[in-house]
Amino acid sequence: MRDKKRLVSVGNFKNETDRPLVLYLEMLCAEVHLSPGHEVELLGMASPELLPISVSVSDGSVTVYPQRVFDPEWHVRFKGKLIPAGWPTRLSEHE
Repeated sequence: MRDKKRLVSVGNFKNETDRPLVLYLEMLCAEVHLSPGHEVELLGMASPELLPISVSVSDGSVTVYPQRVFDPEWHVRFKGKLIPAGWPTRLSEHE
């Protein structure tokens, strides 16, 4: 993994429902599972190709697609912790 200091914020996501929510991070199929009330900052590796991103919302999930880069090395910041996004990443394990 490259230097984490090069990560930049691309958005914040909060589960304001009463059900679990999955944040799908493409193109490498990473998943971040948010329980009700969880909020994360999504970060990707800084590069001119990182933005823009596309966001698709459906029942129980949000999918984030980078439009010009294959692997943005997604991370989330949750309760002050920097966590690499994997398959799956369960935020309840980081409380």
